[in-house]
Amino acid sequence: MKKRLLITALTLGLLSTNVTAEDTTFTSAHFSGSGNCTMCHNGMSDPSGNDMSIETAWSSTMMANSTKDPFWRAKVKTEINKNPHLEEVLNDKCTKCHAPMANTEAKFSGHTVKVFDDGFLNSHNTYHDAALNGVSCTACHQIKDNGKLGTLEGMSGNYEIDGSRTIYGQYSDVFPNPMINNVDYTIQHGAHMDQSKMCASCHNLKTPYVDEEGNLLSTTPESEFPEQMPYSEWEHSNYKDTKSCQACHMKKVDGVRISTRPPWLDTQRDGFAQHMFVGGNKLLLDILDKNKAALDVASNNFSTTIAKSDEMLKGAASIELLNHSLQDGTLEVTLRINSTTGHKLPTSFPSRRAFIHLKVTDQSGNTVFESGKVNNNGSIVGVDADSDRSSYEPHYDLITSPDQVQIYESIMQNNLGEVTYTLLRGMNYLKDNRILPAGFDKATAHSDIKVHGNANSDSNFVGGSDTITYRISGLTETQYAIDTELLYQTLAYSWAQDLFSDNSSEVAAFKGMFESSSMKTSQIASAHTTVSGSGTTPTLTECSDGLDNDGDGLVDMEDAGCSDLNDDDEYNAAPAPKACSDGIDNDSDGLIDMDDNGCSDINDDDESNPAPTVVLEEGFENGLGNWAVTGNGRVWTTHTNDPYEGVYSAYANRTGADRPTYMEREINLAGYDQATLSYYRRLKGLDSSDDFSAEYFDGSWHSLEHLGSNQENGDYVARSYSIPTTATKIRFMCESDAKGEKCYVDKVQIIAE
Repeated sequence: MKKRLLITALTLGLLSTNVTAEDTTFTSAHFSGSGNCTMCHNGMSDPSGNDMSIETAWSSTMMANSTKDPFWRAKVKTEINKNPHLEEVLNDKCTKCHAPMANTEAKFSGHTVKVFDDGFLNSHNTYHDAALNGVSCTACHQIKDNGKLGTLEGMSGNYEIDGSRTIYGQYSDVFPNPMINNVDYTIQHGAHMDQSKMCASCHNLKTPYVDEEGNLLSTTPESEFPEQMPYSEWEHSNYKDTKSCQACHMKKVDGVRISTRPPWLDTQRDGFAQHMFVGGNKLLLDILDKNKAALDVASNNFSTTIAKSDEMLKGAASIELLNHSLQDGTLEVTLRINSTTGHKLPTSFPSRRAFIHLKVTDQSGNTVFESGKVNNNGSIVGVDADSDRSSYEPHYDLITSPDQVQIYESIMQNNLGEVTYTLLRGMNYLKDNRILPAGFDKATAHSDIKVHGNANSDSNFVGGSDTITYRISGLTETQYAIDTELLYQTLAYSWAQDLFSDNSSEVAAFKGMFESSSMKTSQIASAHTTVSGSGTTPTLTECSDGLDNDGDGLVDMEDAGCSDLNDDDEYNAAPAPKACSDGIDNDSDGLIDMDDNGCSDINDDDESNPAPTVVLEEGFENGLGNWAVTGNGRVWTTHTNDPYEGVYSAYANRTGADRPTYMEREINLAGYDQATLSYYRRLKGLDSSDDFSAEYFDGSWHSLEHLGSNQENGDYVARSYSIPTTATKIRFMCESDAKGEKCYVDKVQIIAE
């Protein structure tokens, strides 16, 4: 009897998501687990004895572990947390390609497509095994060539799998009986399995986008955001006519017996596509390998896949040193990054970046210039986005300073023109200077894959390469070494920090794994050369010229007039009188020197009375880490939407009826006589059922202001209140029950005397 999975209602429970390993031998109405394929398609080899086992090679790829990927889980969770009203859209969009069997089977059966809680990741969910088996054998091999592959209609996970249980393969003359008898599939030749349009099903992905209120702005598939478009990038390159996706990512081998059963069938096939699916994602492969137990990963083949990935990265581009010179203390080097990749480099998910690390050292090995230095945490020295996520590093044609770094990346833009790391806020790109494949014409590229930012007008940034010049001045020696690397990161530091601002367990789990990985940065290419020429003659200061410039018999650092070798004044300076002994009313209060209460003694150099102390200064630029936030609905958070000053403000939006949210902070006013609390607040859309309040605590809570109805809706209002120095806490409350009803607080300050 043929095995079938009895489709039942989804198992519901009150437990949080409980992820356990899947049964790889599961069967369902449409699919069969990868474990069922091993009986015939593992244990294969080429004529040299190299292992060609399909399931073994696949098991340690990102395809096999697409739902076990902790970065994917964390990112999906944060997107849902930011727009919970679109959870259904996100669950469907994100599982079409990361859990295709579960998504397809659930839809065929009329069941809910869901990731977390009682969803696919829960071991009690009907589709758990199908989900955890990732992008598995019977998912890809059942995709039909229905005439839509490679078109917008067939992209973004819109593949077709019907109920015929037809398996499409590379070869046309295959003996079908073993597959029919063992797994109830009928195999037939599918030419599309060797064609790039097959990959476009998921590797061209457009996503909807929303405004700051969560309102959907995109209206058609054409208008959606091009989150990743490697197929279209390839299609706009010279590779379209020479190499398919499979030619690079599934390298072919001749003389392979593609099945071990029946044992008497010994046909050897040429052009067998290895199922390594090699890319450049060493980071996640390393995380999967190092956290097998936590992620329920079974494969022991990761070292092979990581080595193949490193090999692919090192073949993705090269560095060509075009010319270099050293004249009158100025070193100039021009280099070219040559792409050997069939799509943009890097491509796909916008968290990825490649960048140039160039270091110049003198003959003693001292670094005299360095651009693109990487820290252990993955951040890059001098890169704007790594210190301020609201900014980004521009594209350069000429670099003259260490804080200028050439980064090849895509920077997402929301509907307000701001940098965003939230996929559902991505509407366009502020910057896309990822290295173009050969033959890519900037002028004719479709809007989905066009170049954005300075690179678009850079005549040295063209299909197949980017040429860039470094100019370093003020060098004094006559010979220097130049070392250059092209480096790659799957997850840019700014992306990681934005992700880690979410407090979900999925994010916390991934953060620990990410920070422990030693593969945050990988090398693609490197080059080395030395340059000789003429340096500048250094100008000696009075404190380093060997002369007694002030005629006091003391030379350079022996003279008390010299503070260091860079001091250009050897003369001893007479000490200036202190403010409390100079006979002057320095603070204009009518009192001079020791008659002024601001003077403690004649050596006191500050006559002014002590200034009030700023006990608390909070602009929320670093989040709410110092505040205790509570509430049963939506709670206080930080937001860039409408700060009074700076980038962020505290923000509460639609907390829910009778669900106030509080943000509370401890204060210490001991030793002061008086204190003043000031803040700016803005209320928007509040009505008679809504509230805002500010309070202090000195054993019990006391109200400073309590507003409801539409009393104070409008722009920011400055508020200031005296509070007793016995106060130990302050807090703000917001309660709003409808869309568009918001409370903002910014620039909270306590001054005490």
